Amino acid sequence: MAGTIEEPQHGVPTGSRRVYTPYQPEGLNLLSARVLYDLPTSPECLFELRQGRSWGESLSFYTGCAYLSGAAAGTVAGFRCAAKEAERGESFKLRTNRVLNQCGSVGRGYGNRLAVIAMIFASIESGVGGLRDTDDWRNTIAAGLGTGLLYRAPSGPRSAIVGAVVGGLMAGAAVAGKQELERYESPLAV
Repeated sequence: MAGTIEEPQHGVPTGSRRVYTPYQPEGLNLLSARVLYDLPTSPECLFELRQGRSWGESLSFYTGCAYLSGAAAGTVAGFRCAAKEAERGESFKLRTNRVLNQCGSVGRGYGNRLAVIAMIFASIESGVGGLRDTDDWRNTIAAGLGTGLLYRAPSGPRSAIVGAVVGGLMAGAAVAGKQELERYESPLAV
């Protein structure tokens, strides 16, 4: 018949296309298996290798770590607060409920505050690194100054300046501590 397409028989190619059938081998033999598993010895990189983290990686890492540490510190503070507020004669269920409520509310608040600070820090550090086109300790100090300034800015200019100084000092302490730890790095460390 005119206009009908001939269907291939069992994976036999017709023209430039063929139909796959799972019942016929794909033409693999011992020689083609060697070629298939003959891999190059040089590394094949899909992406260019870079030093440090990207903006998204820093943002996720700093924010996650800050939230978890803030939540843990807030949980401890909430537990202490609940222990102080416990009244004599309360049942165990009531005390447990008070402890859980305090740990959750204080831990959530601390975690959110630290996560916001970490988000600002990561954004400023990546921004300064992009502007300077380098990744060194100066970016971290600038990020600490900027984070303190921006976080405390709603409280007024005097508070913002104090926040910038505190943030810069904390970032400087972190940089100095990191350099000190790298100095004593074990030669066996990977």
